[in-house]
Amino acid sequence: MIEDRITQELARFDVDPLRGFLPPEDPLVRLPQPWLAWEQLGFDLPEMIATRTARQAIGNLPTLDASSLGSEQELRRAMLLLSVFGNAFVFSRSEIATRLPACLCLPWNDVAARLDRPMIISHASIVLHNWRRIDATGPIAAENLRTLQCFRGGPDEEWFYLLTAEIEATGAAALPALARIRLQLDAHDHDHVGSDLETIASTIDAMTTVLVRMEERCRHDVFYHRIRPFLSGWPEPGIVYEGLEHDPITLHGGSAAQSSLLNALDAGLDVPHDHPRTRPFLQAMRHYMPPRHRAFLQWLEKGASLRDIVEHDGGLASRYDACIEQLVRFRRTHQEITIRYITKQAPAPSQAMGTGGTEYADFLRRTRIETSDRRLH
Repeated sequence: MIEDRITQELARFDVDPLRGFLPPEDPLVRLPQPWLAWEQLGFDLPEMIATRTARQAIGNLPTLDASSLGSEQELRRAMLLLSVFGNAFVFSRSEIATRLPACLCLPWNDVAARLDRPMIISHASIVLHNWRRIDATGPIAAENLRTLQCFRGGPDEEWFYLLTAEIEATGAAALPALARIRLQLDAHDHDHVGSDLETIASTIDAMTTVLVRMEERCRHDVFYHRIRPFLSGWPEPGIVYEGLEHDPITLHGGSAAQSSLLNALDAGLDVPHDHPRTRPFLQAMRHYMPPRHRAFLQWLEKGASLRDIVEHDGGLASRYDACIEQLVRFRRTHQEITIRYITKQAPAPSQAMGTGGTEYADFLRRTRIETSDRRLH
């Protein structure tokens, strides 16, 4: 049965059929007693950033042993806390730090190695694993969520992360459909491709409906001046991880391009991004995703070209184009919103950089054009 195969493939790639790339179990709210020092610092961090004492507090952390963290939930919780501490240490003062203390780096390295993710804040930590439900039986929707960890805190910062988590939850409905199409094409069976394409199109439309709510509770100036700096990557010439690396390294900051959701839609709908200004960055962003999620993208890409198969079938071609149109609309909406959050807040156009370290406006424009170019008619 193809439904059994879909379930097996999604499980193999740690993709939940209802939650998508969000974890199948709600994120762990608190680590056990041995890591109380991290939990206490996380609780106090917003006030410490406000009083300019965060860097000293992080530097005074005891060097805790992370090797006995057992479950995936514990590792994800630790990665969230340690990544927030790392970016807070670097960016909590006007003078950007160039070295991270060994008391942070040593356990962080252990956790990051076991999760196979870089030692910096990322979409996986700050969005996928950074929420709890107010009503435990209610939906994964921003109004029913609270963040587990912030930098400065406040409703704007919480809304930014939580609405993004709701987009992930909303987009989850497209992932079984993408997997079903992949398996159907392998089996040369196109009977249900049309209905799956309709599911994908309606899901992307629902994602856009959530996205346009970002400005309801996250103010442009608050994002630009209070949230965005902490999501940035390591600037040149890089950051030294004491106790681990002798040379400074540079890494990208948290970015929407690290979301496996849009990447999966591109992969499943056969929307390549081959421009020199898009492909290298998008490929680099996969390194920041959980490893099984990036493997899912590769699995989708290895399938037969959906576009080529539906091109000469009028009914399927129109449904395919409906998916492309919805994806273009989502990307256009995202671009328009980011212009208001970044370009219009930046002191000069040359300083309007995305948190991932890109000239985001040109990047978003090109990804949108590359998407639009895949229309069949």
